[in-house]
Amino acid sequence: MAPLAGVQVLGVERSSGGGWVVSAAGPGHGSCPACGTPSKSRHSTYLRRLQDLPSQGARVTVQIRTARLRCRNPCCDRQVFAEPLPGVAEPRLRFTRRLSNLALLLGHNAGGRPAERVLACLGIPLSDDTVLRYLRRWAAQNAGSQVRVLGIDDWAWRKGQTYGTLMVDLERRAVVDVLPHRSSSTTADWLHGHPEVRVISRDRHGLYAEGARAGAPQAAQVADRFHLIQNLRERIEQQLGRLGRPLRPGASVAAEIEESRAGLHGVREDLFGQVRALYDAGRTATEITQEFGLSRRRVDRWIRLEALPKRNLPSPTSASPSLFLDHLTRRWAEGCTVATRLFTEIKHLGYTGCYTHLARFVASWRRREEDGAMGCSKPPGQPLPRDPTTGRPLSPLTAAALCIKPRTQLTARQASIVDAMKTASPEFAGMRQLAMRFRGILRGGRAEKLDGWCEDAKRSGIDAMRRFARTLQRDRDAVHNALTMPWSNGQTEGQISRLKTLKRAMYGRAGADLLRARLLPL
Repeated sequence: MAPLAGVQVLGVERSSGGGWVVSAAGPGHGSCPACGTPSKSRHSTYLRRLQDLPSQGARVTVQIRTARLRCRNPCCDRQVFAEPLPGVAEPRLRFTRRLSNLALLLGHNAGGRPAERVLACLGIPLSDDTVLRYLRRWAAQNAGSQVRVLGIDDWAWRKGQTYGTLMVDLERRAVVDVLPHRSSSTTADWLHGHPEVRVISRDRHGLYAEGARAGAPQAAQVADRFHLIQNLRERIEQQLGRLGRPLRPGASVAAEIEESRAGLHGVREDLFGQVRALYDAGRTATEITQEFGLSRRRVDRWIRLEALPKRNLPSPTSASPSLFLDHLTRRWAEGCTVATRLFTEIKHLGYTGCYTHLARFVASWRRREEDGAMGCSKPPGQPLPRDPTTGRPLSPLTAAALCIKPRTQLTARQASIVDAMKTASPEFAGMRQLAMRFRGILRGGRAEKLDGWCEDAKRSGIDAMRRFARTLQRDRDAVHNALTMPWSNGQTEGQISRLKTLKRAMYGRAGADLLRARLLPL
C-alpha cells in the first residue's frame, strides 16, 4: 500500500469471497474545491470503497474512512466537501488511480474488448464500456493542447463518400484532434480556437486552403511536396490518356460537355467492337487481354454482352457546379468570367461546394477563349508505344509514373520503355524534361527558379504542363513555402495510416471521439 500517498493503513484481512480488504483512514484535511480554502474542521465521516490492483490474482478492496469537511470561507457557496485523495483516487470514482491508469493504458493500446479480456486474466473485473468511458474522459480532459506547426489531411469514413479531418502537431509528431467532417468551415472554426498556429502544412485540397485562410490568416501555408509530384503525375496521365481536350470553337458549353461524353462512349464502343470481333473469330479471352492490354475482368464482361450499355452518370448534388450549369453558361455568355463573382452568385442559389471546384469547372471555358485568341489548337494524339519487352501497350498511368521517375531510379527495362516513348512521342520527351526540372527544384529547394519553370511550362504548348503551371501560380505562396521550409505532410500521412489500422481493428464502429482518444498520445 506504499503508493497510496497520504492514506494511513489500519489493517488487512481476508474477505468472505477470497479477496483482501484493506482498512485505511484519510488524512483528515483538505482544500475546498470551490474556493481553495484549506480546512481541518470535520463535519462527519463516511466509508469509501475503492477497487485496487489485485494481489496474486486475488481481488483487493480498499476501505478508506473519509472525512467530510466544513469550508471555513464564509463567502463560499459550498459549505461541506469531502476530503480529496489526490494520490489515491479521483473524485467520484470507485477505483484507485493506479488501477484506472492500467485500464487507461490497456484501453488506449488494445481497445475496449481486448482490454476487458486482459484485465479479467489479471483478476480485475472491468467491462469494455467502463474502459472506454475512462479513455473518453481522459481524452476530453487532455484536449486543446497548444500547437505551432500544424499538419492537416483528410481520411475516409467510407472511401469516395464521407471524409474526416486529422490535425497533427508536426513539432511533437503527435495527433492533436480528429474532426468528423471535411469542410472549410469546420477547419476554420477549429483554427479560430487555436490562434497560436503559425505554420499549416496541407495537401493541395481547396477546402483546407480556404479554411486556413479564414481561420488562421496569420499562419503560413505550406503545400506538401509529395502531393505536388502527385498532381504533376495526374496531369501527365490526363495528357497521355487524352482525357482533357479544348472546347470546339463556336459550340455551347453544354453541347461540348455532351459531345465529350459521347466521344468517350464512342471510343469505348470501338474498342468493344474489336473485342467482340476477335472473340467471334475464335480468339480466347486471354489472347484478347494480351492484345489490347485490358483487364481480364473487363474482357470477360464484354464478351458476354451483345451491345455496350451507356454508363450511368450520378445525379449532380448541391456541392457540384454542374447542378448550376444553366446559370453559369448564361452568365459566362454575358461576359462574367470572374470565378469569384460566379462563386458568390451560385452560393446564393444553394451551392455548397468550395471555390476550387468551381474554378476547376470553368477552367476549360477560360482555356477555350485563350486558345481561340492565340489561334492554337490541340494536335491529334498519338497512341502510346508498346512495351519493347512484352509487346503490350502501355497504360497512361504507367507511362505517367515513368515520366516523373528519375533515370537513376529506373530499372533497365523501365529505361528502355522511357527511351522508346521519348523516341515515339516528342510530347512525352518535353513533359519528361519539364518533370525532371521540377523534381530538381523541389529537392534542391531552389525557389528562385520556380517562376522561370512555370513560364517555360506555359510556353511548352503542352496542355498538361500549362494547366499545372497555372495551378502552381494560383497557390504560389504555399508552393514557395514548400521549397523554403522543412515541413511536409509525411508525418500526417503516417498518422492517417495509424488511424486506419485502429479503425479497422474496431471493425469500423468507432466514432470520432473514440478515434481521437486512441490517437492522442498518453
